[in-house]
Amino acid sequence: MKSTKKITILVVSIVILGVLVFQFINGTGPFSFNDSNDASGPEQTETVHVERVVDGDTLVARSNDNEQMRVRLIGIDTPETVKPNTSVQPYGEAASGYSKAHLTDKDIHLEYDKEKEDHYGRTLAYVWLDKETLFNEELVRKGLAREKYYAPNGKYRDLFEKAEQEAKNNKENIWS
Repeated sequence: MKSTKKITILVVSIVILGVLVFQFINGTGPFSFNDSNDASGPEQTETVHVERVVDGDTLVARSNDNEQMRVRLIGIDTPETVKPNTSVQPYGEAASGYSKAHLTDKDIHLEYDKEKEDHYGRTLAYVWLDKETLFNEELVRKGLAREKYYAPNGKYRDLFEKAEQEAKNNKENIWS
C-alpha cells in the first residue's frame, strides 16, 4: 500500500514537472522567460473605445467604466498638427490621417509602463490593435513618427529604435 502511494506521488510529480518545463520552453507558464523588448504581445491591457484622434500621437477614448480619457502614445513623437503657436509640420497631416483611419471608432488595448500619466494629465500608453500589432511601433516603422524616449517609460525603446532605423534606411515619409 505504501509503495503504491509513493508511485502515485512520483508519477503526479513527474507530470506536473513536465507541464511546467513545457510551459517554460514555450513561454506560456508562470515561470516563463519573457523579454521585455519583445513585441510578441502585451502582458496586461485595458480595452478602451477611441472616440476621436487629436493628432498622430494623441487620442480621446472612453474606458469600460464610461470615463473619457486623453491618451498620449508612449515612446514616439509625430509631427505637430494642432500644437498652439506651432505651424503644421511636414508629414503631420499624414501621421494624423493614418492614426484617424486606424483608430477612430475602434476598440484598442492600452498597455501601461512605469508612469501612467504625464504632467498634462494625459494617460500614457502603448496602443495595441490586437495581440501582434503595436500601433506606436507601426507609426515609427512607416516614418510617421520618431522614436522619443520619455523617462522612465522605455519598455519598447529598443523596438522603436530598430523601427526608426528601418524607416530611415527605407527613406519612409519623414526620412525621405
